Amino acid sequence: MKTLKIHLTIFTCFFLTLFAAMSSPHKGLDTKVDSLLRAHYGPEDPGGAIAVISGEGVLLKKCFGMMDLARNQNVDEHTLFDIASVAKQFTAFAILLLEEQGQLNLDDNVRKYIPELPMYEHEVTLRQLMHHTSGVPSTDVLRLIAGLSLDEIWTQQQEMELLRSYPNLNFPPNSEYLYSNGGYSLLATVVENVSGLNFADFMQKQVFAPLGMKSSLIVTGFPSDSSFYATGYKKSENDFQAVSSISDFSYGGGNMYASIDDMIQWAGNLLSPTTGNPAFYEQLKAPHHTLDNGDTISYTHGFFARTYKSLPVADHSGGVPGFRSLLMYFPSEQTIIILLTNQENRNFRTIVNEMAEILLEEKLVEQPVKPRVAIDIDVESVKSFEGNYRLADGMELAFQMEKDTFWLFLPGDEKFQLFAEKENHFFLKAFDAQCTFVVSNDGNVDEMIWHQGGADYPGRRVSEPVPFPLDEMHLLAGNYQPAGFDALYEIRYEDDTFTLFLPETFEKYIGFGTSEMTHVNGDMFYLDKLGAIEFSRNEKGRINGFVLQNLGRLRNVHFEKMKG
Repeated sequence: MKTLKIHLTIFTCFFLTLFAAMSSPHKGLDTKVDSLLRAHYGPEDPGGAIAVISGEGVLLKKCFGMMDLARNQNVDEHTLFDIASVAKQFTAFAILLLEEQGQLNLDDNVRKYIPELPMYEHEVTLRQLMHHTSGVPSTDVLRLIAGLSLDEIWTQQQEMELLRSYPNLNFPPNSEYLYSNGGYSLLATVVENVSGLNFADFMQKQVFAPLGMKSSLIVTGFPSDSSFYATGYKKSENDFQAVSSISDFSYGGGNMYASIDDMIQWAGNLLSPTTGNPAFYEQLKAPHHTLDNGDTISYTHGFFARTYKSLPVADHSGGVPGFRSLLMYFPSEQTIIILLTNQENRNFRTIVNEMAEILLEEKLVEQPVKPRVAIDIDVESVKSFEGNYRLADGMELAFQMEKDTFWLFLPGDEKFQLFAEKENHFFLKAFDAQCTFVVSNDGNVDEMIWHQGGADYPGRRVSEPVPFPLDEMHLLAGNYQPAGFDALYEIRYEDDTFTLFLPETFEKYIGFGTSEMTHVNGDMFYLDKLGAIEFSRNEKGRINGFVLQNLGRLRNVHFEKMKG
């Protein structure tokens, strides 16, 4: 019976696909994809569903592996997967629907629609929330700092209360790009307050139903029938461990479940729109949002718009415990690849990239990497770049000339030779990174920009370090709380070492519960796992708290020292 069940599932899932594929120019696609999936998934493993949609229709749809190991259930076209952050494009779509209907303006202050939000130092607009340029903190990190469990039931109401309790922005809006789940939670609440419907009902009536997405839903409570929900898995040493649980009922940035058939309907509307604001589709074809400094970011309305091997692509991935998902859209080729999977260990992006190689082999062109060529340096000019530069996370990079060679010194006294590519631009041969020294009009050099992994990290020159007063060292020890939250952080001074003891959420979710602290300059110290920490003082010059400067999606978090 087990074999018959598998065969029936495969037949159901592939019937229309095979008919389309046999009449398409992509002959042999089915066989190639079978081989690709076998290289990554075993037949009895947690699996998923994959589809290819083009202007011709559905070129391929495959369901593979198990949706539930305990119940011995196979994945089929009705299986519901948590698509995680892929849901953001649906939230953006909803906001743009309301804009097209004249019910909101993207450049309005979000407090126009959610007046109970804090009076931020700067105005935050819907457009900035949608593009992750608002400075609103990401609530996943905020919950961690607040010492809140990520395993217990979490509602949209709690999500909003958390955002209302934290009045600080990470940065002035539209000055930077920084991914924020909190920003998309706010957008979902805007949809509710503008439409008068809860978000789940709005999405069902104005998005899912018109597009024929028959089983998609926003999960706002425990489902009465979970038989269609895939169980999420994580690979342990010898087997798979079920890790997913439907307990997070906040929405906007995620918490949407969909089947492969639903996602095919969504893809069809991207390729040939019948519903939605035309601006949504046009802006997926190229990056367009510009920061105040003139830089263009790649994020646009729930997608990253970029290039892949010379072809424009709009894509977004999603990941929560037990699930991974990815939608990759090639606008110029009218082709979309979708992967939904209920195991988190596989390299899902590699699979989709390999699918793209199969489909678009003749169109994808690997751009040759231009070799970096070192030029001779003027030793006296380079000496003006010598010194220490502090990055935003508190790490200091030291640059020094030794005879005719320019060196980079990393913390721990590791050093690497730097090679000049331009007068003020250098690269390393030891690993792929570069740095640019910013020379002002008066010839001073106070800033360095570190380039690595496609990102730029500015660093400011630091003067000779000011020692921390020895007679005040003991005053750093004590208990601290993040402003507005009850979580406890303790600094202990033992064996000539300062250690920050963190709430148990850190150990549970990111694998460490303590962080050693070393002095950098003045009131600034460096935490070995958390970056820069700077102590603050009251009007009498006494230590009254500290600021954690950069926690990834959360910046400049203020902590108050508790009395006693």
